[in-house]
Amino acid sequence: MTKSIISKTWIIGLIVVVAGLVVGGIGVWLLLAFGGQFTTAPGGTGSEFTPEINGFFWTTIALMAAGFTIAVAGFIAQTVAWIGALINTYHVEDKLWFIMLLVAGVLGFGFPLVGYAVMIAYIIGGPDGTAMQQPQGPMRAPQPRTFAPTG
Repeated sequence: MTKSIISKTWIIGLIVVVAGLVVGGIGVWLLLAFGGQFTTAPGGTGSEFTPEINGFFWTTIALMAAGFTIAVAGFIAQTVAWIGALINTYHVEDKLWFIMLLVAGVLGFGFPLVGYAVMIAYIIGGPDGTAMQQPQGPMRAPQPRTFAPTG
């Protein structure tokens, strides 16, 4: 996987994650704003939401499910790009980028900003391990030279 494919996959994944979260968030907002009533909770602290189970309710549920499923698909695309970046940088002689991507990527599952920061740094200035590999085809034996007698 080349660095350009890794970069495109990760950026498309980021766009898909954001789009999915926006669609899912709109579904949540519509449900809470127009799909039921807030009442004071027993005991007087806080409130409870009681949805009206009708077509609008199920539409907002479908919108949330679709949006958050799209966001998960984008996250999977970003994970594939991260794995591609790991494989790509493993071929580089200096293992610093590989170690940074590995550690930050694992930490990124708990602290997403760490993973995003290192992937952005890799996209901007990281090496392309596929460009550094030499093609490993069969070696050709040197052709024997025949010398003509010189008089």
